[in-house]
Amino acid sequence: MNPIAIFVATRWELQAVRRALMTDRVSTIAGVRCHIGQRGDCPYWLIQTGMGPESAGLAARAVLTAQAMSLVMSTGFACALAPAQVGDLILGTAVSAVAFEGIWAMKGHPLLCDEAVRSGCVVAAQAAGLVTRVGPVVSAPMVVWQAEEKRRLRRVTDATGLDMESAAVAAVAQEHGVPMVIVRTVSDLVDEDLSLDFNLFLRPTGWLKGLQSLLCHPSSFAGLNRLRKQSRVAGDRLTDWFQYYADASMGSSVSAQIIPGN
Repeated sequence: MNPIAIFVATRWELQAVRRALMTDRVSTIAGVRCHIGQRGDCPYWLIQTGMGPESAGLAARAVLTAQAMSLVMSTGFACALAPAQVGDLILGTAVSAVAFEGIWAMKGHPLLCDEAVRSGCVVAAQAAGLVTRVGPVVSAPMVVWQAEEKRRLRRVTDATGLDMESAAVAAVAQEHGVPMVIVRTVSDLVDEDLSLDFNLFLRPTGWLKGLQSLLCHPSSFAGLNRLRKQSRVAGDRLTDWFQYYADASMGSSVSAQIIPGN
């Protein structure tokens, strides 16, 4: 059986997945570290891409070009664009890239997530006792940190969740003819501002400006602490989901039924 490729953006998301899925070796492909393990008859690769669509697309293309996969999964944390609670699970039905040029606009056609695999994801969520939000996801090229912009994006797209990487990963999966699914947990809500503009930290020289912004606005530290706690909840729920998914879907008797490809 070909492996499942599980893509995350950050080390915190990678740690949440690895708490549920043990790995025993590392392979490096074009500079991309792939943590490799197996559950029952189902091998899996855990890949940290880095934040943003460019990093995600490059990592996904390198891995999928080098290794045939049975399934691609984009996972980690997400912003809820619909009413939700921190730690809720978001399962994507489709994903679209969006861009901001004075107004938010969709880029290209939505890419569909695999319905059969998503059904197995729902079963695992029910077993884990997680509240599940099923709907379209959009991926932005930046951190959308203000509630006003989140609500505006919701009105334009009618999306359930927002991230930065899933559309790029989905595009590469489609190029390689591999089914794809999006499974993310909510770390921030549509009606809350983040404590500062995290896009500062994504730029090559942005760390200094980000630190200056923190020092000039001491109240931001309280917001950072709130986000840290929310991210911890999102990480714990992601671990819970992967534990149940592994038990239900990665054993030899079940995996062939809900994981396409071989």
